[in-house]
Amino acid sequence: MNIIKSLIIALCVMQAGSFAQTYTLKQCLNYAVNNNGNIKIANLNTEIAGKKIQETIGSGLPQIDGSAAWTNNLLLPTTMLPGELMGRPGTSVPVKMGVKYNSSLGLTLKQKIVDPSFWLGLEAVQIANSYVNQNLQRTSELTNYYVSSAFYQAAIALRQMNNLKNVLAASEETLHSTELRYNTGVIKQVDVDKIRVSYNNTKSKLQQAELTYKQALNNLKYQMGLPMDEPLSLSDSLSDKNFIVTDADDSFNLQNKIDYQMQLTNLRVAEIQKKQSVFAYLPSLSFNASYAYIGMGQQFSIPKNNWNSSASIGLSLTVPIFSGFQRYTRVEQNELYVKIAKENLNLTDQSIRSDLSNYSLQFRNALDNIKNEKDNLSLAEKVYKNTQLDFQQGASSSLDVVQAESSLREAQNSYFSKLLTLYIAKLDLEKSKGTLIQFINNLE
Repeated sequence: MNIIKSLIIALCVMQAGSFAQTYTLKQCLNYAVNNNGNIKIANLNTEIAGKKIQETIGSGLPQIDGSAAWTNNLLLPTTMLPGELMGRPGTSVPVKMGVKYNSSLGLTLKQKIVDPSFWLGLEAVQIANSYVNQNLQRTSELTNYYVSSAFYQAAIALRQMNNLKNVLAASEETLHSTELRYNTGVIKQVDVDKIRVSYNNTKSKLQQAELTYKQALNNLKYQMGLPMDEPLSLSDSLSDKNFIVTDADDSFNLQNKIDYQMQLTNLRVAEIQKKQSVFAYLPSLSFNASYAYIGMGQQFSIPKNNWNSSASIGLSLTVPIFSGFQRYTRVEQNELYVKIAKENLNLTDQSIRSDLSNYSLQFRNALDNIKNEKDNLSLAEKVYKNTQLDFQQGASSSLDVVQAESSLREAQNSYFSKLLTLYIAKLDLEKSKGTLIQFINNLE
């Protein structure tokens, strides 16, 4: 029964693993385009911005309103009429005026003819729409950065885990061989214990690497927008060509930076707001038209013969004269907002150039470090293999094997750490130049 249960569990694990799609970096990025929550929100904001443009355009089109009213005058108003009308000169006679029921139906039309603020308002919402689209671009860029960073962390953790598996397998083989030699009396128990301690250390490192890999996968799922319960496996196809061989490129165009473009848009918005406050001094002209149908009667029913029509057209001119200096102070406020926007633009310029210089230095340093670490790793692997072979032939001690295996684990850990630093430094450099999307699209 135990054997049957084990086979069933193994079959389930194999089937579960078969449904786990293997993702490359570009596949992760493509998935994130349609599933990342931040991109979804940014897309919805672009739709809202488009609707606001339509709303502003609609405010300049004819505005037509319909109205209907029905009134039951419970108590008719009393009016005092001169007594001369009633044959009672020198007195005032109270008289109730009106009818009990009033009904009305009407239409009104308003159309702007001259309104400078309308065109500025339309320009303002169009600029705001540009800002929202730029924010979508910025969100996409950040999503590409975070997904790529998470992918590299997971892929490097996977490679480190696989390398530790190979070291553990070799250590296990050495341990088994050592036990056999101990049983034949060739070596001492202390030699077996040393090899076993090294084996256990490697096993512990592998367990930690497996945990790190699972955590990195969860982070990648989050950045992609992939549900946590969905299986995910990665293609261990990291290419050093785009990172190690490629040298740092100092070419830079400030206009490529989306943050700088967004600050330029903020400046345009501030300037438009200043114009709107100035245009508030200008008069506006609109056309008005109305038509009404009014009925009156003493009975609670729709009057049949007491309906009268009324219609009117006209022009409405509004000339601002004095607002208690509100318009003047509003102009001054918007002038200050323009100055703030210009300062923010300058600060963004300086920040971008500072980041570019720093990330360029970091990338060059990472390039130098990875070359050294790669040579150290190759040397550690060579020493480990030769030490194992010498130990099997009795030319080296168990202490030599333990030290060689420990050095190999340290070299691997240092190499993969520096490799991740290199990958992140390259992403940071491309992001600081505003060319991250192009760089990722050109990855092999």
